Amino acid sequence: MRPGPPRGATSTLEVTVSPEMTAYSSQDPSPPVCGTAALASHVERICRELLEPHLEPGEEGLGAALEINSRVPVPVGETMTLTATVAVVGPAKLVCEVQVRHGGANVARGSFEQLLVPTTELEAEVEERRSALG
Repeated sequence: MRPGPPRGATSTLEVTVSPEMTAYSSQDPSPPVCGTAALASHVERICRELLEPHLEPGEEGLGAALEINSRVPVPVGETMTLTATVAVVGPAKLVCEVQVRHGGANVARGSFEQLLVPTTELEAEVEERRSALG
């Protein structure tokens, strides 16, 4: 990894919750709110934005650990703001802490760890797994 990102660097992403981001079907009477899978996807995206400019050619970031503690549901149509902050930078990993806010309140927090791997090793492992499955 090229030098950086420095510890404490941040990135912000605003996301409006759409019906496709819920965990419920259209027949479900539960309130339409942002689902955990959609939130996890946005956490990964914002943390990836902090890593990408520092990847060297032939190097890739791979999600290794994700933790999300959701406190308050965010309804469809509302906007939430995700802020990722670099917490740990190592020669082969990047860990970001993430806070999610809606209407001035903290609604979720978590962390995402990315490991740096050579692209050739990742491609070989993917091909090996494909071959093993038939």
